Amino acid sequence: MTDKQIPSPSHRPLWAFGGLLLAFFGQWLLLFSAHVPQWDAAYYYAFARSLAFDQDLYLENDLLAAYPYVGPQYQASRLDRLEQQRTVTGRVDAPFAVGSGLLWTGWLLVLRPLAPLIVTSAEPLTGYEWPFVLTVATFAALCGLAAFWLGYHLARQIVGEKLAFAAAITLMFTTPLLYYQFRDPIYSHTASALTTGLVVCAWWPVRHKLPTVRWGVLLGVLVGLATLVRWQHLMYLVLPAMSAGWAWLVLPSPQRKAQVKYLVVYGLALGAAALLVFAFQMNVWRLFYGSWIAIPQGENFMAWTAPFWRPTLLSPYRGLFLWMPVALFALIGLVDLSRQKPQTYLPLLFVLGLEIYINSSTRDWFGGGGFGPRRFTSELVIFLIGYAGFLRLGATLLSRLWQNRWATGLLVGGFGLLLAWHQWILLRYGLSERIGGHNLSMQPDFRWQETTVSEFAQLILSHVSDLFSQPGDFLVFSHSPWFMWQQTGDFPWVALVVLVGMTLVAAAGWQGVGFIKQRFVARTKPLR
Repeated sequence: MTDKQIPSPSHRPLWAFGGLLLAFFGQWLLLFSAHVPQWDAAYYYAFARSLAFDQDLYLENDLLAAYPYVGPQYQASRLDRLEQQRTVTGRVDAPFAVGSGLLWTGWLLVLRPLAPLIVTSAEPLTGYEWPFVLTVATFAALCGLAAFWLGYHLARQIVGEKLAFAAAITLMFTTPLLYYQFRDPIYSHTASALTTGLVVCAWWPVRHKLPTVRWGVLLGVLVGLATLVRWQHLMYLVLPAMSAGWAWLVLPSPQRKAQVKYLVVYGLALGAAALLVFAFQMNVWRLFYGSWIAIPQGENFMAWTAPFWRPTLLSPYRGLFLWMPVALFALIGLVDLSRQKPQTYLPLLFVLGLEIYINSSTRDWFGGGGFGPRRFTSELVIFLIGYAGFLRLGATLLSRLWQNRWATGLLVGGFGLLLAWHQWILLRYGLSERIGGHNLSMQPDFRWQETTVSEFAQLILSHVSDLFSQPGDFLVFSHSPWFMWQQTGDFPWVALVVLVGMTLVAAAGWQGVGFIKQRFVARTKPLR
């Protein structure tokens, strides 16, 4: 498919949006669970709650306010942590990025004066009542949907609407984001996928050009926002840096000399904007750890010179290619796209390589306590683009064997279903304590156990028939809307109303962003 056959980026087919929305609603019915955040999620939420309710960052009272809503075992363990782990400034140790909490703070500020009209209580509201938790969880789930839509928006410019839609639907069911979008949404993963997706989308129109300084500021702000959500996203500066450098190198020699000063100014504007936004996190580090730059997990947390390459990619204990095999096919697609248009796709491939290196260099390369290779969900849009490229490569090869679009469509859909089936089995039965072993320690000298690849495959295959033998148990998760309807006969209509209302608000916001983007593009012509 040539670029001339690909629809205009400004064209937004309603059928594709409707299809993604329908898939999202189905996932919500079967999976969604809003509950008071625990463990890492408690800290992400505490940042938002502290800023919205107390206008400070003393998190101790925010975490204590959550304990009456959770089980006694969790309560006891967290109380011990608060007493034993204090920072040099006397605050509660909070070794997490602040960005997700910042995204939720605005919503909590809007909801706080309205909540008393919904919840009648003689006591002051704590921020952990159901209107707050439910709406933040729904907002986080919708952030994931927005990330998939961004990925589709870019992929259809590459492979056309149908293959891009197939790639987006497939990725919706084949990554650990499925868990963190619906089962434990008050984590940073959906916000991470969305903010990095925004960076890629803002970089895309200027990937072959020397953009204006104003555009560099925009990209820097977005990279800074993504870095607030997860610190390693600073590496996304590679995209505008590589593309601007490449565009400069292909200029004729006299023009290169003339544009050196401009290139330096552009780079400074890009870096300064990212640093200015990230300064909020640096101030948080200063408040908590007494230093502008900190590694709260400890200096030994990173092993830069001895990364765990093999287990990160191939271990049955949450290895990327075994727990998220769609990543392997996305990588194949990115390599093929890079062969055709290296200036566009090599930067994306380089970012993916950096993410693999960073994640494999952490002592807990398996992601601590969590589901699957969850840290790689940050590259959702890049994986979606790569998988779309893989589908185009496969469709091209199949077309040489037979000219039958229906057969090709069935193969593409069937392959996607197999990948989704694999992820659903892991999601339903394969938490790290059940498949792939368990970690005994997360210290630098940690020991961990794992099955072999063949044993892992046998465990997966042993659950393949569960969809047919016990479909209700296989597809429906506890405390989901469908589960509640089955168990009690009462459908959680409040949760549905919240979902529909926030979806409409998000759709209106997307239209507004599109309008602002058009005005911004019109005023920022690239340098000729």
